[in-house]
Amino acid sequence: MAQAGEPLGAAPMVMTGEAQRVARLAGGTLAVLAVGSFLGASSSLYLVNHHPLLLIALSPIGRHLLLVAPTVDPVAFVAVAVGRRTIFYLASFHLGRAFGPPGVLWIEARARRFGRFVRWIERLFGRLGRWLVLLAASPTVSALAGISGMRTRTFLALAVPGLVVRMLLVVALAEWLREPIEAVLAWIEAHWVPGTILLATVLSVDQGRRILRARRELARLHAEPPAGGDVG
Repeated sequence: MAQAGEPLGAAPMVMTGEAQRVARLAGGTLAVLAVGSFLGASSSLYLVNHHPLLLIALSPIGRHLLLVAPTVDPVAFVAVAVGRRTIFYLASFHLGRAFGPPGVLWIEARARRFGRFVRWIERLFGRLGRWLVLLAASPTVSALAGISGMRTRTFLALAVPGLVVRMLLVVALAEWLREPIEAVLAWIEAHWVPGTILLATVLSVDQGRRILRARRELARLHAEPPAGGDVG
């Protein structure tokens, strides 16, 4: 575990066979979730009125949560949203644990803007530690918790109650905004067919660009191992 006051990216990396296995499993889980998120977002204009819980199971982003919350049972809403996000955060946590502290350096070297954001979150994590996981769990915070050496059960004991509270706040906000949300849902129901065609087209183009960038990054990864140590 990183010592207090020591940057999380300061230690050398030696990725063992077990770490590689965990990284592949966590990365595969994140890939499956990403596909589900794309499918959910692409069909969101249909799902939001016809299969709202399926929508947030596939793509639990803020606008989907807010639109779905006033239309379903609150207990079911919280269970599905918390469950889906917990899987996402847990996969990010284990990916961070597998890569270890040099993972932050690797991100910085390849995505400077995002790397600066990660460093900012890292400084917050250094000051707030478990409180940040409890109050503001996210993929980045989860990965940093894994990098720090936090135990899985500790991470879950902090992240899950925090998520439950956040989803209850979404339910309360959605109830307060029920009338405008119902008006939006009625408009979506009347226009979901052309809207879905347009949305799916835009998202497909964007996803294609992301895949091309990811392939170029993967090619660089094979040509240049992460700084800080050997992979073996």
